[in-house]
Amino acid sequence: MTATWTVRTVGPDDAASIARHRYFRGEPQEDLDAYAAWVVSRIERGTYIGFVAEAEGQVVGSAGAVLLDWGPTRGEASGTRARIVNVYTEEPWRKRGIAKALVDRVMGACTEAGIRVFSLAASEEAAPMYRALGFVPYANEMILRRG
Repeated sequence: MTATWTVRTVGPDDAASIARHRYFRGEPQEDLDAYAAWVVSRIERGTYIGFVAEAEGQVVGSAGAVLLDWGPTRGEASGTRARIVNVYTEEPWRKRGIAKALVDRVMGACTEAGIRVFSLAASEEAAPMYRALGFVPYANEMILRRG
């Protein structure tokens, strides 16, 4: 395995890799297929900004942002927020700065598009990386799932 990797913008052909990175715990194939179809539509509409890391001709990491039409809020007139999603690095490629570089690229592209507010869900393992990027805990959210 070489130590070099490169970063490029995602395209619709990356949907299967992105879905595999999102559902890496052995979820049913139908979940992966549904997510891949959804992310293709988001990429094509420009409401998913993402990057992949490649090494040896393979995608070894990914990160993206779903752009949310949030509406203007106090102190934030743009009305668009970015939800950081699908941050994943293949096991043999971890601890090389890939995930941090990808998230940084995603946030940079979002910032260039005028987006100033970012949110995400962080695992305990990934939280230190996100804190290093400037994220702080935000515990005022709740969720309800019906049906």
